[in-house]
Amino acid sequence: MSSSFEDDDEVFYGGGSSKPSESTPSYSEKREVSEHELEDQIRKTRQDRRRAGEYHDVTRLRQKAAEHRADAAKFFKKYRFEEAAMVKNQQYAARARRKAEGYLEKNKDVLVKADNKQADLQYLEAGKAERARIKIAKYKGKAAKCKSKASKFEAKAAKHTQKAAAKRQKAKANLEKSKLHEAEALNFRKRADNLEKAQGH
Repeated sequence: MSSSFEDDDEVFYGGGSSKPSESTPSYSEKREVSEHELEDQIRKTRQDRRRAGEYHDVTRLRQKAAEHRADAAKFFKKYRFEEAAMVKNQQYAARARRKAEGYLEKNKDVLVKADNKQADLQYLEAGKAERARIKIAKYKGKAAKCKSKASKFEAKAAKHTQKAAAKRQKAKANLEKSKLHEAEALNFRKRADNLEKAQGH
């Protein structure tokens, strides 16, 4: 009887397969081991996810810091360009003022000559006095021309001074923006550093 049962087992596990040994774990035991491994994997995955999230938070802070640094550099560049334009206009204004002052000096000198001629009229004969009056008129015309040129250069100086003031205002506004972005970049960088320390990286 026992041999027939053994033969039946061999037929049931046909194809040369042998009977399961008594030491092979049952289905329930295999499932227990798999669940334990799965729990370990879940714990590890959750830990990895948490670390990935922390790393992501740090990189976002550093990205923000980098963006603010870029903006700070952009506005600082604008500040330098506006400052250069301001200096250029200041130089143009100074040059125009010097020319205006030069023409005003010429105006004074010519008027002095005209006044001297005018004072000499009473001592001149009729013919010479007539020529002196013509000379006086020419002096006064030249003086008026010098004064007109002086006024023209004074107007140029005022125009360039106004432009310089506008450029200075823009330059300072851009410098302020640059400093604000620089401060924000520093703030985000510090937050990223502190978060990294807290995470133990």
